[in-house]
Amino acid sequence: MIAPDTDRNRTMIEPEWPERDALAGSARQRKIIHIDMDAFFASVEQRDNPELRGKPVAVGGSCERGVVAAASYEARMFGVRSAMPSVTAKRRCPQLIFVTPRFDVYKAVSLQIREIFAGYTPIIEPLSLDEAYLDVTENLKGIASATQIAEDIRAKIRRETNLTVSAGVSYNKFLAKLASDHRKPDGLFIITPKMGPAFVETLPIAKFHGVGPATTAKMNRLGIETGLDLRAQTLLFLQQHFGKPGPYYYWIARGVDERPVRADRVRKSVGAENTFSQDLHAFDPMREALKPIIAKVWRHCQATGIRGRTLTLKVKFTDFQQITRSRTVDGAINSLADLERLSLGLLEPLLPTGKGVRLLGISLSSLTQAQATGRRQLSLVL
Repeated sequence: MIAPDTDRNRTMIEPEWPERDALAGSARQRKIIHIDMDAFFASVEQRDNPELRGKPVAVGGSCERGVVAAASYEARMFGVRSAMPSVTAKRRCPQLIFVTPRFDVYKAVSLQIREIFAGYTPIIEPLSLDEAYLDVTENLKGIASATQIAEDIRAKIRRETNLTVSAGVSYNKFLAKLASDHRKPDGLFIITPKMGPAFVETLPIAKFHGVGPATTAKMNRLGIETGLDLRAQTLLFLQQHFGKPGPYYYWIARGVDERPVRADRVRKSVGAENTFSQDLHAFDPMREALKPIIAKVWRHCQATGIRGRTLTLKVKFTDFQQITRSRTVDGAINSLADLERLSLGLLEPLLPTGKGVRLLGISLSSLTQAQATGRRQLSLVL
């Protein structure tokens, strides 16, 4: 899954923006753990092939049109990142070793890890194959300490899979996610209720989960550099400047996030989008800008086995006018090539345009699980 991380390159599942103070309104405090496997795909490859250990590894295509699906920590030291074009990754790290993805293996390991979670709580919200929230306020083992549960889970994952995992423990999802990022890789960090507001106020805005480069730049222009700066703004100010996410920013600056861990959450669509630092005006640069977005969506489809029948292109112009175009096929979109062809087919008729384009995004809906049978030829539903 494509977990939401920035507003420049994010999934299109809207967060449930909190509207009141969770601590003041809740009878008891929740205990939330965020689990995040360390460089999951690449770590599995290094685990299974001793010759790759300690070396810079990229999971993904090595051809000119390929995209990095995941990078080992050795590769990240050179600036190699997921969704990066393979040619760029190779330029940054000439000794980079490309490995063909084995999504069936990653999914099997993910299910093995999910079984470990289920031994502690039924309230599990997977975000992707390698990431999940767990609500352990009430847990199956009757362990009072969420920290102890996180330590047990980390030890059991290492013992049973020979992989490392980072975990964050806190009283809400926002802080648990920040905590898991704080000591990566192979780390455990706890943000207590007493620590929460102070931890947030010293944090640079760019580190906030859900605040990406475009929003960070806008906040910086408004004089908002840290969590403390954000907390100084009124709710009205944030709503006026940021719209619907305004209340979310207002509350997380105070260490508040009411979103529950939702074990029964059903994803209706999956997508990604990118807000550009400079407006795009011609088809060729738009096509190139759309490719990593398409690759990110397809990487999620491969990792989860999800396929979609309806493709939607989102375009936001420099004047903030937004349009969407959709196309439905009679069989699931079963390849990166098909996804790219259909996406560009939706984009091309919109050009030329007299306005610059500041954002492009695609999403898939009418989701199904991939079938084991051969690939079907796509045709449009009229």
